[in-house]
Amino acid sequence: MHRIVRVAPNSLRRFEARRGAVVLEFIIAMPVLFTAFLAIFEFGFLALVVENGTHAVNEGAREGAKLWGSSVSVDNNLAGNYDPTANDDIADQIALAMDTILNIFNLEVRQNGVSDNPGRANVLVVIERGVTTARRGDNTLTCNRTGPAPGAGEIVVTLCFPIVDQTAPSTGLGNPVPNWLAPFGFNLTAYRFEMSARSELE
Repeated sequence: MHRIVRVAPNSLRRFEARRGAVVLEFIIAMPVLFTAFLAIFEFGFLALVVENGTHAVNEGAREGAKLWGSSVSVDNNLAGNYDPTANDDIADQIALAMDTILNIFNLEVRQNGVSDNPGRANVLVVIERGVTTARRGDNTLTCNRTGPAPGAGEIVVTLCFPIVDQTAPSTGLGNPVPNWLAPFGFNLTAYRFEMSARSELE
């Protein structure tokens, strides 16, 4: 025996009206949800890059403090005998220590084991000790030390790089943070990471 279920026409109309309301709610909510997801991922990248930069500058200062008392030259580039394949001074060693940390986000100060390519450098490191200042990386960037000048027995390492580098967006080089929210009015192009770390010489 089969049972026949009859649906009143009013119920069908209510169901179709509800289905239309759900579609309208989805259309309204989707852009908001999409923007929220972009923001979560972009700020996640930003937090990772800031943490990575902080770690790199602290390690650079620590490495410089260990090396400075040795007989190794501080900056052979100043003597006019710059060799892009040599890692032969304290500034190079600091840059290499920082490179190993920064490379994960396509940030580079100095390449290790190959000819140094200034065109690929997208980070600037400034190393200060007394009246001695050495620079490694992209010299077109401006890097301002945060805090006072190094005191007696101190080294200060300053790291800076653009948060979003528009010079090579297609290759990904220098793009540590994606600029996904720019179409929505939140543009990171004008911002940069800049931090100094100091350490007492060992």
